[in-house]
Amino acid sequence: MRSLAFGLFCLLCCNAVRLDRRRPRPIAARGRNETTVQTKAVENPCKAVPLDFVFVIDSSRSIRPHDYEKVKTFIINLLQFLKIGPDDTRVGLLQYGSEIHPEFSLNTYTTKAEVEQAVRNMKHLATGTMTGLAIQYTMETSFTEEDGARPANLQIPRIAMIVTDGRPQDTVEEIAAQARQAGIQIFAIGVGRVDMDTLKTIGSEPHSEHVHLVANFSQIETLISVFQSKLCGGDESHLFLVQ
Repeated sequence: MRSLAFGLFCLLCCNAVRLDRRRPRPIAARGRNETTVQTKAVENPCKAVPLDFVFVIDSSRSIRPHDYEKVKTFIINLLQFLKIGPDDTRVGLLQYGSEIHPEFSLNTYTTKAEVEQAVRNMKHLATGTMTGLAIQYTMETSFTEEDGARPANLQIPRIAMIVTDGRPQDTVEEIAAQARQAGIQIFAIGVGRVDMDTLKTIGSEPHSEHVHLVANFSQIETLISVFQSKLCGGDESHLFLVQ
């Protein structure tokens, strides 16, 4: 009887081993493969046209520190839809308050990682709101070949994205018109108390595509999907063609 019981025990153990070998691979192993695919998709989310792209960021005292961090997050998220490189999109950034503070030029960095780190390292100026002065600097300095803009005959779109949370303390209408006439396409993003009419004097036409107003800095992230379609060759990608 003991021999028979031992034989049955061995038979059950062997069958259990065979069944275990037939089981599919663990889900965790497949999950690692899926994560790799998703990471690659994030690295190359779209086929954007090459741009000379300058961020013009309001860094006035009216912006609270945690809201300032939201602006930085917005910029970094927007960078994910740009293929950054010397022959692709070049990115520059300046902050403005009572004076202009250039963070980096179009020819400063050649990789997305470098640009992202520079954005994270930005310090809040906490001064005035000289938006007109910032637009003038963008036109006269940021989009020069010395600062990394490519020659006009190459037909690379020149894009300025201005983010502001208040009324300018200087005049903007005339200088913004000059910048647009010089071939700079301006996107004006207002947050909170900004007057829509002021934004329209800054942004390019059609205003429905170039001028955006959100109630607060928590809502600025809702604009990411709007600009994704513009940057990724969707129906609105024609906005970035040189006129």
